[in-house]
Amino acid sequence: MKHLFFFLVLVAILAVCFSAGCISNPDNSDATVTVTDAAGREVVIPADPQRIAVSGSGSTRLVAYLGALDRVVAVDSQDGKTTSSTDLRPYGLANPGLRTLPVLGTVKGQVDPELLLAASPDLILKSSSGADLAGEADELTAKTGIPVVLYSQYDPGTKPEEFATNLRLLGKVLGKEQRAEDILDYFAEIEGDLNNRTKDVSDAEKPLLYVGGVAYSGSHGFYSTQPNYLPFRYLHAVNAAAGTDTGVGTTENAKIAKEQILAWDPDIVFVDLATLTAAGGGSIVELSTDPSYNSMKAVRSGEVYAVLPHTSMGANYETILADAYYIGKVLYPDRFADIDPAVKADEIYEFVVGAPVYSQLNANVRNLSFTKLEIPLL
Repeated sequence: MKHLFFFLVLVAILAVCFSAGCISNPDNSDATVTVTDAAGREVVIPADPQRIAVSGSGSTRLVAYLGALDRVVAVDSQDGKTTSSTDLRPYGLANPGLRTLPVLGTVKGQVDPELLLAASPDLILKSSSGADLAGEADELTAKTGIPVVLYSQYDPGTKPEEFATNLRLLGKVLGKEQRAEDILDYFAEIEGDLNNRTKDVSDAEKPLLYVGGVAYSGSHGFYSTQPNYLPFRYLHAVNAAAGTDTGVGTTENAKIAKEQILAWDPDIVFVDLATLTAAGGGSIVELSTDPSYNSMKAVRSGEVYAVLPHTSMGANYETILADAYYIGKVLYPDRFADIDPAVKADEIYEFVVGAPVYSQLNANVRNLSFTKLEIPLL
């Protein structure tokens, strides 16, 4: 009885210590924090979430930037549809296990509550892509008990402040605040380097450029371009399509009539290799078989070059930066004499997504990236 009495006393003392906080829960499993998400919702989440579900366009990319993909247990349907030979997402190539994870629905952005519960995540990160999903997020939490944090997947080149806000939000959620700052500093350093190499190029040295075949909600032919194509902008280059009215702002894609492209008659043409899967073979086939395109100055003089596709599940900013270095070397070889574009691409990929995946990405576009394209003359 004496031993039982002392045991009960010890249990009582321990209970008081736990409640007073003098002994902490070793795994801190019940600790929570409150964050304000992109929709202005205050969301209570686990303080150290280890099982994450992600949904929406670009949802996985920012988690990859933060080096936290090892915590992802379920992904958006589009992240689960790619194969190793079709993947154009650097983060997907660097983390092939993503392709084998359970998906949350059958279409992009869809979250089936039963599939979510089956994955048993601590929380779900959902890219809102500018849409008002607050009601949907609240309903999902009500059905499953799983907190939903909404964020916006902005491009750091076109909306840098919004991108920084959302990356820092996810950094706080995942306990990756310092990594978020490191990514922001790295992007600023790259942009600064590109700017310093080209800021004093005279207007007389600047050829007229056009980039065709840029992906936007799928692959397209030579008519598809971006008026605010970031690699051109970072190099202070002259984009023939700059200022084109897209109807939704100059950061979006524009569909340019053939007659307009021919009227511009650019000095140098770049082809985004996302075009390879477009109907009819895309830009390269068009330049090779269409007499009008084939007669352009750039084609006749052999000034047609290929760049990596930067749009796949949203804009892969690391590829935008890699393309900028290659384009800079084409335009101003003396100013980029120290740059090997493939090596620079891998340097960027390794820092941003954790692995040097240029060769894999290049293989998925027929090893044509960062090359001068041989367009037969008609």
